[in-house]
Amino acid sequence: MTTLDDFENNLKGRLSGTARIVGCDGTVLRWDGSCAPNPSVTVFPQCESDVAETVKFCRQKGIKCFAQGGGHGWRVRNNREIDVVICLREMNSVTVDERSHKITFGGGAIVKELIEAATAKKMEITTGICNSVGVMGSTLCGGIGRYMGKYGLAIDNLVSVNFVDAAGKLHRGVSQDTDEDLWWAIRGAGTSFGIITEATMQAHPQSNNGLSWTGALIFADSSKLEAVVEAINGLEMDDNMCVHLLIACVPPTHAPAIMVVPWYYGPEEKGEKAWKSLLDIGPTTKQTFMAPANRLNDGNDPFGEMGGRKPGVGLGLDTLDPNAYRHIWDLYVQFISENPDAARTVIVAERYPKAKASSVDRDTAAFAHRDSQYEVICVPWYTDEKLDIRADAFAQTIRNIWVQKCCKPGKTHSYVAFSGLNEPLESLFGERERVDKLMRIKRKWDPENYWGALMDIM
Repeated sequence: MTTLDDFENNLKGRLSGTARIVGCDGTVLRWDGSCAPNPSVTVFPQCESDVAETVKFCRQKGIKCFAQGGGHGWRVRNNREIDVVICLREMNSVTVDERSHKITFGGGAIVKELIEAATAKKMEITTGICNSVGVMGSTLCGGIGRYMGKYGLAIDNLVSVNFVDAAGKLHRGVSQDTDEDLWWAIRGAGTSFGIITEATMQAHPQSNNGLSWTGALIFADSSKLEAVVEAINGLEMDDNMCVHLLIACVPPTHAPAIMVVPWYYGPEEKGEKAWKSLLDIGPTTKQTFMAPANRLNDGNDPFGEMGGRKPGVGLGLDTLDPNAYRHIWDLYVQFISENPDAARTVIVAERYPKAKASSVDRDTAAFAHRDSQYEVICVPWYTDEKLDIRADAFAQTIRNIWVQKCCKPGKTHSYVAFSGLNEPLESLFGERERVDKLMRIKRKWDPENYWGALMDIM
């Protein structure tokens, strides 16, 4: 039995003076509440040794702990078994080395903090598109984002990490040179090997003074769905582009609509030209503008809102089938009509140029799916847990349509950060020999699967 008094009396003295320990009333809200841990104790470390000491204490007591950065980790498998959450959020320092163009950040830094620090020094870095997401978690899953066309995945820019293993030992400066196998595993499955307390990434000088063209195209007329899907499929994406396609209830009417968020890293006239095939379809509303790098993610802030139940699933797709998307649209409209509490449900498809990422040998990291054309997620979003069964069924139905109509036969694959609870390891990490390699490394570093909350690599 875990008690706050036990931690206060026996762990507090082993931590730095500003570290905090709180009980149930201090539990930090997560993005998805449908399988969030309900810990008896939450520890707020202020330095890496605090993390190591907390893990050692939990191991000595025979209790489960779980690290939380931004709190967006999709689905926590054994959430009911987790007694202690180690909230890294206050370990959010970001340091920029202007000479080497390297950025070092703490395990609790979120995307907005990283981007703000990079932008202040006229640099940019491959990172996620949602401000409130933890940088570390999204990076360890591979790290897709709008700059990947220019610089590759976040893991391709990762230089080194510090991490605490399952015994509570802190390892500093882990890299390709220090442990080739561990480095391979961390870049794609890092959350299953320890708590990454600090990382250093390569950044890059800004182009066009950091300004790019973006915005939202709203198609309220659903009869244009097939044309929109065909236009996105037909685009020849250069390394300055990316696009997001959403089915959602969009303000101000909050009626179901098709929303496209195009991006072009360059001047407005080139952006308009690059996305002409979509603009020519005739969106109901066109809200496009030039934006600095540190404001590009602002439009996604509502999606990053913490709390609520979001038991979703995701996949990597080879194409978007227009007929499949008509079926998905009809199911979406039906689902929110029958379940008004789920009106914030959203279905998202993200497309990024993959030439740069695909130029890196896939055997260099656990991340497997460098050539996936689309990353998609279906997120039922509601508050009443009585909807759980219906929401799961809806999400699985959408997933089945994607598998049948948008994936190559027998080639189902999923981006780790978007995957659901029961995604096979081969879907996440590729062929059986890759999974076997990952398991072998796992047995060396975490033989008891102590870090198995997000993935069961055993």
